[in-house]
Amino acid sequence: MSVDFANVLNTLKNGVITLAEKDLKDYVASATKDGQAVLDTLQDDLKNWTQELVSGQLSEDDFKDLVLGQKDELEMVALKEAGLAEIQVDQFKIDVFNLITTTICALIP
Repeated sequence: MSVDFANVLNTLKNGVITLAEKDLKDYVASATKDGQAVLDTLQDDLKNWTQELVSGQLSEDDFKDLVLGQKDELEMVALKEAGLAEIQVDQFKIDVFNLITTTICALIP
């Protein structure tokens, strides 16, 4: 099975915008910037891990562990600079990483 990763990435970027609009109405621009920066930073790894997941080289749990393992490495700079409370920044980051794992895992039959 082949995956159109460009389409997956576009879906994730749109998902980040939706999360920002839903959860952080006053910080949509900053949240979108940070969420898409996460996707840009992880893009190559996500593409490789997605291919490995689809081919059966990675289990769904291993995939989730790899993705979520990156969560502490990446900062939400724009949201912090905008003055959003740390707990809200952390929750948005968790939501973005959950979006990544659920979207990509949903591709697997």
